[in-house]
Amino acid sequence: MVELRLEDYVAGVVAGEMPGSFPPEALKAQAVAARSYALTRKIDAQVADRAHDIASGVVAQVWAERPSAAARAAAAATAGEVLVAGRDPVEAYFHASCGGRTEAGLPAIGRDLPYLVSVECGRCEGSPGVAWRLEATARELAGAAGLRGEASAARVIARSASGRAERVEIEAGGRAATISAVDLRRKLGWSRLPSLAFGIRARAAAGPFVFEGRGRGHGAGLCQWGAAGLAREGKGYREILAHYYPGAQVVRMY
Repeated sequence: MVELRLEDYVAGVVAGEMPGSFPPEALKAQAVAARSYALTRKIDAQVADRAHDIASGVVAQVWAERPSAAARAAAAATAGEVLVAGRDPVEAYFHASCGGRTEAGLPAIGRDLPYLVSVECGRCEGSPGVAWRLEATARELAGAAGLRGEASAARVIARSASGRAERVEIEAGGRAATISAVDLRRKLGWSRLPSLAFGIRARAAAGPFVFEGRGRGHGAGLCQWGAAGLAREGKGYREILAHYYPGAQVVRMY
């Protein structure tokens, strides 16, 4: 377990989550989001009497031990600033790229929060890997759905308002099973199935099932590459945060 000053932690998250080449206003937006999310986890830890406040990694916030000068500058420029809804810090989730439109909190991460709504982005089209393709074998798809043998068919049977997959039906051995798209992504691998904005092509002969999609990450909250695009258009970090977390406000807490 590592103990850090909050501002040192925020600088490490900015470095771990965003390229240092991103515009300064995008890095500042990431700093405020990271600080806000960390504070919500600290509050939860105190309530639960946990020894640690927050984990490090893609399911929490990626943290770099040696942050760049740009990351430190973003943390320093926004020191003490937090996104709030009312008087409480917000769960400022973020992701790499939304593929055009962000996702609401409930379908993305199971959190029905007023500031995590689906918004147009349109600034991350040129991000690395925003369009992707995955091949999955018939046997692994059947296994993911708890079926024996090899899958003979797979289709998206429910989508969220933003168009992302919510439920997938898989057939194998004369049986059919439905799995949530979130569970399917977890079983196939978070990085292997980068987002839930996908379609499944019909299987050709004995070949694999092909998933084609857009975006990287759960899609809720701040789109990191979208934030960079807004910053390049001249938007400040407060404007960027207001776009991705409607109704939340930036306040200085300390």
